[in-house]
Amino acid sequence: MDGVNAGLASDAVADPLPRVVQSQPGAVLLVRVTDGVVLTANPTAEQLAPGVQLPCAVDDWSRAAGLQAADGSDLDDPSSGMAASPLSRIAAGQPVQGERVTALRGSDMSDSREDLWVVGVPFDHEETFEPLTGLALVVLLPLRETDQIKDVQESAERLHSRAVVASDLSFAISDPNIDDDPLVWVNPAFEKTTGYKRGDVLGRNCRFLQGPDTDPAAVQRIREALRRGETVTELLLNYRKDGTAFWNEVVISPVRDADGHVTHHVGVQSDVTLRVQAEAERDAALAVARDARRRLEFMSTVTDALSNVLDPDEAQDLLPALVVPEFAEWAFATMLDSTGRTRHIRAAHASPERKDDAQRFQDLHARGLSEQSVSMRVLRGDVGPTLIQDVDEVWLRRGTREDETADLLRRLGLGSAIVVPLRARGAITGSLTLLSGPDRPPFGEEDLHTATDLGARAGVALENARLYAQQRRQSETLQRSLLSPPTGAPGLDVATRYWPAAEAAQVGGDWYDAFTVPDGSTFLVIGDVMGHDVSAAAAMGQLRTMVRSVAYDRSAGPAEVLRRIDVLIEGLGVTTLATGIVLQVERSDPSVGGRRIRWCTAGHLPPVLAEPDGAVRLLEGDGIVLGLGTYLEARTEHEAHLPVGSTLLLYTDGLVERRDQPMEDRLHELRRTVVELGQTPLETFCDEVAVRLLPTGSDDDVAIVAVRVLPD
Repeated sequence: MDGVNAGLASDAVADPLPRVVQSQPGAVLLVRVTDGVVLTANPTAEQLAPGVQLPCAVDDWSRAAGLQAADGSDLDDPSSGMAASPLSRIAAGQPVQGERVTALRGSDMSDSREDLWVVGVPFDHEETFEPLTGLALVVLLPLRETDQIKDVQESAERLHSRAVVASDLSFAISDPNIDDDPLVWVNPAFEKTTGYKRGDVLGRNCRFLQGPDTDPAAVQRIREALRRGETVTELLLNYRKDGTAFWNEVVISPVRDADGHVTHHVGVQSDVTLRVQAEAERDAALAVARDARRRLEFMSTVTDALSNVLDPDEAQDLLPALVVPEFAEWAFATMLDSTGRTRHIRAAHASPERKDDAQRFQDLHARGLSEQSVSMRVLRGDVGPTLIQDVDEVWLRRGTREDETADLLRRLGLGSAIVVPLRARGAITGSLTLLSGPDRPPFGEEDLHTATDLGARAGVALENARLYAQQRRQSETLQRSLLSPPTGAPGLDVATRYWPAAEAAQVGGDWYDAFTVPDGSTFLVIGDVMGHDVSAAAAMGQLRTMVRSVAYDRSAGPAEVLRRIDVLIEGLGVTTLATGIVLQVERSDPSVGGRRIRWCTAGHLPPVLAEPDGAVRLLEGDGIVLGLGTYLEARTEHEAHLPVGSTLLLYTDGLVERRDQPMEDRLHELRRTVVELGQTPLETFCDEVAVRLLPTGSDDDVAIVAVRVLPD
């Protein structure tokens, strides 16, 4: 689909449906009607039902997406007035011509519960290519202007058939696995709008809709997006069979199978203009479209840049610079803290010569602007987004409290101004003030709409950065609060490290421990509770306490410690699984030199032992994970000797597990790293191990314990 298919029929413009169906990517599924199984899905569908593995039953997918009827009732609840969910009916081979539902989760379509318009089209074997026979297309389109949705449904009832509504939605499917990605199915709306019959287009690439004024750059963007396997939205000028032109806003989604292979491209199209009457009108519409696309690309660039910055202060610093000089000559952002006080002010100017003035304005901003300035009034919520077409001396005197601030504003440049709130989750968290300067055209109403939308997007991005940082601090604080530094051990150098997962709030079950028991020996413990949530962290705390208590109070060896933990887990009804190693370093024996160690493994990766002569080996061991029961397997204890100068490293799997590398290669890399670090001071040793094995961080928690035998 490197061209564009058809859209809503031009004579259906009066119908309310085109006004409420958003031109954003919808969720697309291909369902096998013989057994009701979802075979493939596009990225938006994957976002609506995260974690669902395909193929799966259509009802399972519907439940995972949290689909509900428009009144909030469960779709499978008889009281909802429906015999089954729309997806279930489609899977049974029944068409669904248009039905409003809501989805539990947000996606790229929205950040909150989503209103969706469900359309389902079973494929008739007489109407399409053989590979689609027995399948049904399901498209869940996002809705807007919810007060008009009722009009859509009433309109359908007046026309005595929901099929009339559905017929105004144009769908087309192509097969990228066939040379030139030809169309393999189109619905009647395609035929009605383009004038091409099904037999004219099946087996052809839809570039036949292009014409002399089709924007080649837009066509190339579609090609590139589909080549990358991405959903693409474009506005193009296409041509009907009789040669007349129409504007087509198209969303094309790749649909993937369970292996990630793109099986089809599904296009949902809308005719977004009246029939073009003259060349001048087409040129004007093209200019408008290009300007709109430029604005959308600008907002997308700003939002993407802010979303990629996870530090909230850095994101706030970045915002004014992102709108200069593309949108404004200069700009400043003001943020509020939780008490409503101004806490963060940043300004940026298009001219490097004005950098010092912008910095000075930042310093004076909090006290330099009066409470009656538009920026402060928008910040307080007294007024909404505001356009000031001429910032004159009267505006300056009313908006500033200090002469220096007014002088700075004159030097920075006035012209026209726009002030918009930065909103997140219903609250104003800041404001963004944009000034055109004296040498640019003044801002207009379209600029105000763009800035307002930008303020909403930027506010959410900044709030997300703040929440990310907050959650990460909380997660790391919780994890570290459950861990403690190692106790002193005569003749041993012990170091520990813990690094949380890269993802915010991914508190997990990794733990370490190092402590000395009354007989003078030192216990080293490393473990990993399965899971990444607060429950895993709580279970980790329980196990760590059990291990420490049993080892300290009973003077038990490693195997006995793990046997006792098995008993406690089973007896106390602790429902958790964990891997671990308990290793005991005995007191120094001058007669033999070095230390004797004993260890017992419960399904954990082997420690690495580096001896002073450069030899390195893994301390192998076997044993089932903790939590599987006391009757499955006896615990086995192993022994070894540590010469003076030996270094022993215990670690959790986050240090070595990688999706793109075999475990054997990673363990080999770890052994090589330990040898290269040699007798590096132990604290530096621990840090360097992480730097070399995790140069970009880890998706999992990482805990390590290192011990070195010192001379007596």
